[in-house]
Amino acid sequence: MKALVVMPEHGEPPGGAYRTAVVPPSAHVTARQTVTYGLGAQNTLTLSSRSGDGCLLSLQRDIVTLSGRRLERQEIPLPPLPRPEAGLAAAGALLVADCPPDRLYEAMLPLT
Repeated sequence: MKALVVMPEHGEPPGGAYRTAVVPPSAHVTARQTVTYGLGAQNTLTLSSRSGDGCLLSLQRDIVTLSGRRLERQEIPLPPLPRPEAGLAAAGALLVADCPPDRLYEAMLPLT
């Protein structure tokens, strides 16, 4: 099974079954694990704060990475995100792909 990441501007995801899907909450996808991202509190990944200096990503529910490691609920600092939803999608993809939360800030720097 594959992993799927859908960026906010790409609309409906391609059909098929996925191991993990990192998608906006409106997406209709079949996956063992669905990681939603967006600016609402109901999403798996959201921002708990934003300032000119950076953002604070809130992991609202535990997720399992592709290698099987469990990431527990936590807040993770991020650099400023000019496009917050695209940044959340990228952060979700990196976390699911086993980027350690303490390395996420520097991994996201090329996106700013």
